[in-house]
Amino acid sequence: MNAQPYTPALARPRRVMVLGLAALSTGFASVEMHRLLAAHGTTVPEFFVLGLFALCFAWIALSFWSGVAGFLQLVSNQRVPGLRWPTEEEAGKPLTRRTAVVMPVYNEDPAAVFAHVQATYESIAATGQLDAFDFYVLSDSTRAESWVAEELAWSELCRRVGGQGRIFYRRRSDNTAKKAGNLAEFCERWGRRYDFLLVLDADSLMAGDSVVEMARLMELNPGAGILQVPPQNVGRSTLFARLQQFAGRVYGPIVAAGAAAWQLGDSNYWGHNAILRMAPFIEHCGLPVLPGQQPFGGHILSHDFVEAALMRRAGYTVWLVPELGGSYEQPPPDLLAYAQRDRRWCQGNLQHLGLVMAGGLHPMSRMHFLMGVMSYVASPLWLIFLVAGLFAALHEWFFAPATLLEFQATLPGGDAFDTVGALRLMVLSLALLWIPRLMGMGLILANREEAARLGGRFKLVLSVALEGVVSTLMAPVMMLFQSHFVFGTLLGYKVNWSSQQREDTDLPWSEALRRHKWHMAIGAVLAALTVAVAPGMLAWLSPVILGLWLSPAISVFTARASLGLWAQRRGLFLIPEEVQPPTVLVRAQELAEEGMEPVDDALDHVLTDPRAHALHLALLEAHPTGSVPVALASARRKLLAGGVEPLSPQEKSAVLLDARTLSELRGRRLGVQA
Repeated sequence: MNAQPYTPALARPRRVMVLGLAALSTGFASVEMHRLLAAHGTTVPEFFVLGLFALCFAWIALSFWSGVAGFLQLVSNQRVPGLRWPTEEEAGKPLTRRTAVVMPVYNEDPAAVFAHVQATYESIAATGQLDAFDFYVLSDSTRAESWVAEELAWSELCRRVGGQGRIFYRRRSDNTAKKAGNLAEFCERWGRRYDFLLVLDADSLMAGDSVVEMARLMELNPGAGILQVPPQNVGRSTLFARLQQFAGRVYGPIVAAGAAAWQLGDSNYWGHNAILRMAPFIEHCGLPVLPGQQPFGGHILSHDFVEAALMRRAGYTVWLVPELGGSYEQPPPDLLAYAQRDRRWCQGNLQHLGLVMAGGLHPMSRMHFLMGVMSYVASPLWLIFLVAGLFAALHEWFFAPATLLEFQATLPGGDAFDTVGALRLMVLSLALLWIPRLMGMGLILANREEAARLGGRFKLVLSVALEGVVSTLMAPVMMLFQSHFVFGTLLGYKVNWSSQQREDTDLPWSEALRRHKWHMAIGAVLAALTVAVAPGMLAWLSPVILGLWLSPAISVFTARASLGLWAQRRGLFLIPEEVQPPTVLVRAQELAEEGMEPVDDALDHVLTDPRAHALHLALLEAHPTGSVPVALASARRKLLAGGVEPLSPQEKSAVLLDARTLSELRGRRLGVQA
């Protein structure tokens, strides 16, 4: 138990240490880079290159020293100060406050969604604390088939677990503000009934004991506004997903512990697998609509960072609590699905630039906004750095009295190039990238039982090496993807709101070649320029060139579940949740495999299945929403004409929203059958 109250003085020395060491590292690296660039006199382009290098290196250095802080935190085996943890006696008492567990969904697979809801529900019930929780599935689904299937899955779930009056389902037809608007509407209608709000994503899964401890921590710490538990990636079989799951399991604890160690009560919120204090969330965390048009104006896409900042501005602390565990989600199945998700997150984070200077925010909240922006802007900055470096070299060739041979002598591999200094800088950069990975691996190697649950020590080391190689080859591809996303956002490109791809499916070569053709072309141009102008740099740039050339093959092969399962059988990229799966994961998998009857045509299903018809009308009565008059009139005209002309998705939804039309159509069908 740690009863030391949280104050700014508690965090100050930790932040000075992490940020100070990051600044010192950046200063040293920048001096080395300046010495390399100034070997033959410094030009304006070279000063620009130096500025870009310093900014990019600072981002790497901050990540490194945060990882070191995480390593020290884990080695010390102590909790971060500032939160009061329950005593053994307090941990055995019933919860006294009420929590709403909410899962917003949007055109997801209902079988998978409700399997996770049921597994979490049963896991909480097993703790004996179920009376303190109610569950809500909040649908924004626009596909009629998803909508009707969700209703049936909810009804079946309530029947299975006796959840009537404890598990609720609500679909809204107006999707204003997307997920954030969905949660806001819930809080307006039902939020005052509860003390806390536990937010899950459509692929979230949480162990009951972790959920109960989160609620208890909120009870014991009235100043805490948000407790975020980092989710572990689980449940997918493609090689790409297994690499993500393995990396998250080996390196993730270092990252999470590091952030918690120096941010303390000024941490961030990631939008799901977190518990929030309901009253201040309702009162202080309403999201503004940004002025102007998308992509920078309009409704805020990445609402979580903003809600954390508003909660902190209201005087409540925000905590990252990695020691709780029992928090799970699913990774994207392949590189292209990962990039698609990144595109939405990129635009959402860039929106935060307009909020950095908002009044009254805590300095750490402003820093979180900037860190979120930098997580995407770093890629185009590195790209500009590489291009600017080439331009600076060509500038020296064109404007300095040098022949081509003299120019090449100043580049890597040339006689006049400071190879030792460049290697020193390269080794420093690689060390900052790799040492946190090695620290994560070292913590596992030091624990024989933990290493055994990741395939054994030899397989663990081999997996880390292989994951490092694949990640290195993927890095230039993601750099170009993210650069494209950033430049596209700056040019006014707006992302569409679509459900994420979650299923394991092989990626066709045609799709991979289509999506990566420009990456291959850029790799070819880069290789040709390097060979023609500076062949000595070819070895230095080979990981970038190879990654771009091989990008279609990397996407295709890492998207294959057969390769992921092959690696699993050989003990590679294992995670403990596969070797000794927690009960909640086993139960969720069992329920998902049972599946449910598919809904191929929502309207036909509601009209022909008496149970679906009665359930749908009952839910329409409980949560009335107006239909679209024009679409409904058009649909009725088509249906009354005998149904020869097919209904559009909008017309089908309009009919499903109108109880009178549904009852009339159902009556006509029964009359015809009679």
